[in-house]
Amino acid sequence: MKIEKKDKISSGSFRLFLVIAASILFFFAIYRIDIFLSAISTVLTVLEPVFFGLVIAYLLNPLVDIFEKKVFPKIFKKGIGKRLKKFVDIVSIFFSMLIFCLILWGIVILIIPAVVESIGTLSSVLPQRIMKLIDNADEYLNKNDTMKYFSSQASLYVQKWIQTDLSSIVYKSVDYVFFGVLGVVNFLKNFAIGMLISVYILYSKEKFGNQSRKILCACFKQKTVNNILIVLKKSNSVFNGFIYGKILDSVIIGVICFVGITILDMPYRVLVATIVGITNIIPIFGPYIGAIPCAALILLTDPIKGIYFIIFIILLQTLDGNVIGPKILGGKTGIESFWVIFAILIGGGLFGVLGMILGVPVFAVIYYFVAMQINRMLKKKKMSTNSEDYAIDNFNLSENEVTADEEE
Repeated sequence: MKIEKKDKISSGSFRLFLVIAASILFFFAIYRIDIFLSAISTVLTVLEPVFFGLVIAYLLNPLVDIFEKKVFPKIFKKGIGKRLKKFVDIVSIFFSMLIFCLILWGIVILIIPAVVESIGTLSSVLPQRIMKLIDNADEYLNKNDTMKYFSSQASLYVQKWIQTDLSSIVYKSVDYVFFGVLGVVNFLKNFAIGMLISVYILYSKEKFGNQSRKILCACFKQKTVNNILIVLKKSNSVFNGFIYGKILDSVIIGVICFVGITILDMPYRVLVATIVGITNIIPIFGPYIGAIPCAALILLTDPIKGIYFIIFIILLQTLDGNVIGPKILGGKTGIESFWVIFAILIGGGLFGVLGMILGVPVFAVIYYFVAMQINRMLKKKKMSTNSEDYAIDNFNLSENEVTADEEE
């Protein structure tokens, strides 16, 4: 009993220390918010390779599990012992990383050169197309005196803008290009370090998982720990299903788009298909975000083909929304279409493109957690957890009973 009392005292002292430390940190964060935010920004920048490693490890983990739990158990039919398991883990990580690198290499070899070539062609042709469009517009506007006046005023404004503001924009653009190149180099460096970190994370994932559950058991009651693990398991299921489903869906849409615009003999095929495929990762709004600039580029080159492209994209997104997407994603998120749009708007408004992509699975997890808590409270009241049982017709809304209750 004495040991138990000492354990209770030490546990209480530790919790008191945590509360005091958290209070001090909170006071410091409020009092010197500028220093606090600067420190957080510095820490996030330093830990960027670790974030890359965590993302890569999370994406590769299902592939590693396939090798560990399905491929090698069939090869070693007698069973995998502890010594052999380490070898299996290392080989599984090696093959998974090899597949990942081959995919990256394929993207670099097949897509990037074609995209660069399309951008180069576009940069040489686009000014001519714009000038031709301006000349046609001038020819049309000069036929009307009123429109001719507005056209001359607009021309004077443009000339003035070129003389005063364009030079500063050009200088700023040079700076943006310079820092953009530095940003790409920094990104590649962090990505390479992240790949190395992901190998260590994948190899030690079971140990990290055991340590995390150990910490939870030390801080919370067993029932709370079980609830946390249930929510985490559901979160992992939702994120895995949604992310891998959207990636596969976007790859299929990109390939179909490339084949379609090749058959229709449209310009900038690889560039357009890549943009449409990448933006398709964003639910609902993504296809249109990618299709609008692509349609504008094709319209400048060939207006008739631009119209064909718009019709093709509408048909493609109809196919994706009604056939391909539901087949791949199914009910991975478990939320209604309204909440999907709501999550995209909130996520995009707060965190930009990344928020639009991850807003749906994050909201799905929150939705699941809230629904779980509501169902638990209803079960305590011995009431139904089925939403259909709460239709308005099932409630007795007699005004006589309300009046009687008020009189009592």
